[in-house]
Amino acid sequence: MGVVRILLPLPRAAAKWAPEKGGPLLGAALSYCATPSWAGLPPPSPARRLAWAEEAVAAYRATADTEGLSRALSLRAHALLLSGRFEEAYRAVDEATAVWGGRAGGDAGEAAAVQNAQASPDADGAGAVRGVQARAGADQSAAAGTGTEQEATVTTAADQAAVAGTGVGEAAVVRGVPAHAGADQAAAAGTGVGEAAAVRGVRAHAGAEQEAAAGTGADRETSFGVGLGEVVVAPGARGGTAAGGRGEVPPAVGAFLGDVRAQALAGLGRVEDAVPVARASVAAYRRLPAPDRRDRALGSLPGALRTYGMLLAATGRREESVAVYEECAALLAAMSLRELAHVERVRPQVLAELVGVLRASGRHEDALGVGPEAREALRGPLAWTVPETVLPLRVRLLVDLARCHTATGDPAEARACAQAAVAEARKPHGAGELTSALDCLADVLGELGQTDKESIARRELAELRDA
Repeated sequence: MGVVRILLPLPRAAAKWAPEKGGPLLGAALSYCATPSWAGLPPPSPARRLAWAEEAVAAYRATADTEGLSRALSLRAHALLLSGRFEEAYRAVDEATAVWGGRAGGDAGEAAAVQNAQASPDADGAGAVRGVQARAGADQSAAAGTGTEQEATVTTAADQAAVAGTGVGEAAVVRGVPAHAGADQAAAAGTGVGEAAAVRGVRAHAGAEQEAAAGTGADRETSFGVGLGEVVVAPGARGGTAAGGRGEVPPAVGAFLGDVRAQALAGLGRVEDAVPVARASVAAYRRLPAPDRRDRALGSLPGALRTYGMLLAATGRREESVAVYEECAALLAAMSLRELAHVERVRPQVLAELVGVLRASGRHEDALGVGPEAREALRGPLAWTVPETVLPLRVRLLVDLARCHTATGDPAEARACAQAAVAEARKPHGAGELTSALDCLADVLGELGQTDKESIARRELAELRDA
C-alpha cells in the first residue's frame, strides 16, 4: 500500500490528461489505498480512507466503469461507517446500488425480489439502544443493535451448529461447517444456501415470486438484497448489463453493502431492522466463490457472521447468537495463516464477544472454557497495531471472566481478573471501560469481605460517574 500511495501522483496525472484511461487506473489505486489487505499493518485513519474513497468515486465518475464506481462508492459507505457517520453511510449504500439502476436482474426467475423498508433511518433513531453504537470499523462494527426486524423465517447454520456445553477450542469445528479449502471466505457446508427472508410487507418485482425462506433448497436462487434498497443480487451475477438494460450488482459488492447497511442501522439504534439485513449478507457471502484479490477487500464471511451474531445477542436471541459465533470461530480456526492474515482482527473480537454472550446466557463454565483462547488472541501484534480496538475488548473480556469465576465459586481468580481489567482500563485506549471494570472489582472485593478496598473502588467509581 505504501508504494501505491507514493506513486499516486502518476495515475492522478494520467486521469487529468486522459480520463477514460487514467481514471480507472487512479480509481483502482485509490481503492487499494483505502482497503489495506493485511491485518498486521496499522490501518489508515477513517478520515484518510474517506478522502481516498471520495477521490476514487470522482475518478470513476469520469469513466464508463460502472463496476469500479460501485466498488468505490461501497468503500465510501464503509469509510463513513468507520467515521461514525451512520446515517450518511446508510444513504451511501443506496447510492452505491443506484449506479446499477437500483436493481440487479440476471436469472431472477426464482430469485425473490425483496424491497427494503424505506423508512428514513433517523425516524426510529430516537429508540437507539444505548451501548450498541457500532464498534464497526476500529472495533469493526461491534454494532450490536439496529431497529425493527422485518419478520423472517430462516434456516441458517446457527440452527445447525451444536451449541450446548462446549467452548470453542483452537481446533473447534462446528459440525457440518468445514472450511472451504483455500478460500478466505471458508464457506460453511451443511447449511441450505437459500436463506432468503420471508419479509412481511415486501413486494415482489415483476416476474419474481415471494418465497418463504425457511427450508429453501440449494437449487433455488435467493435474494441477497434485503436492506439494499431495491437491489437483488442473483447468485452468479456479474457486473454488466442485464436483460432490459439494467445492471447486476456484483455478488461480492452486494454482500459487502448488506453488511455495511446492517452496521449503519446498528449505529442508528434500529436493532430489529438490522437482523434480516445481516442475515441476508451472511447468505450472500456463503454463495460467493473463492474470492479473488480484489474481492477480499470487500469484507468476509467471518466478518458478516460476527455482525449477525452481535445483532442476535442485542435482540435477546442469545442461543442463536452463540451458535453463529461458534460457527464463525470454527471457520477462523480452520483457515490457513495466509487466509487468516486478511481477517485476523475478526478473531479476537469473535472470541471475546462469544465469552460475553455465554456469560449472559448463564453458561459460565462454557465461557471460562473459551476464555484462555480469547485472552491469547488479544495479545501479540494486534495489541500494538490497533490498541483502540484491542484494549476495550480485553477489559470487557476480563470483566466477563471475573463475573464467571464469581458465579462458579472461585473468588480469588475473579479478583485477579477484575484487578487486571482495572489495570488495562487505566491505559488511554481502555479508559472508556474503566467504570465497568471498577464496578466489577468492587463487587468481587465485597464477595471476599475486603470492605476497605471495596469502599475505595466504589468511591473512585462514584467520582467517575459524577464527572
